[in-house]
Amino acid sequence: MKKIWIPIVALMIASCNETKNTSSQSTGNIKTEFAADSLKTAEGRVLEIQQGKDGYTAKIQSTNDAIYFITISHANLNDPKQYKTVKVGDQIMVSGESWMAEQEEHITVKEIL
Repeated sequence: MKKIWIPIVALMIASCNETKNTSSQSTGNIKTEFAADSLKTAEGRVLEIQQGKDGYTAKIQSTNDAIYFITISHANLNDPKQYKTVKVGDQIMVSGESWMAEQEEHITVKEIL
C-alpha cells in the first residue's frame, strides 16, 4: 500500500514546484501600457476625486485642456510627508510616472510640486 502513495506524493510535490510566467497576464478588457521614460509633470484643476485605501485618484484638467488621472498615496510619494488632500476645484501640480489605460492618461504621483 505504501508503494502506491509514494508516486502520488511525488507528483503532488512536483506540481507545487511548477513555475508560472506572470509577465504576460491579461487584465481583462483594460489595456495598460508603460513607457520606459514615463516621468511627467502635470498641473490642473481637480474635477473629481475617488477615494482609495491609502490615498485617492483625482481627475484633473490641465491648462491646455488635457485630462489626467493622478493617483496620490503615501506609499508612492518620494517623501510621504508631502501628502495632502485636495477638493474639487483646487489647483494642483504633480510629477510622477505616466502610463496609459485605454485612452486615459494616468500619473502615479511621486512628488507634489
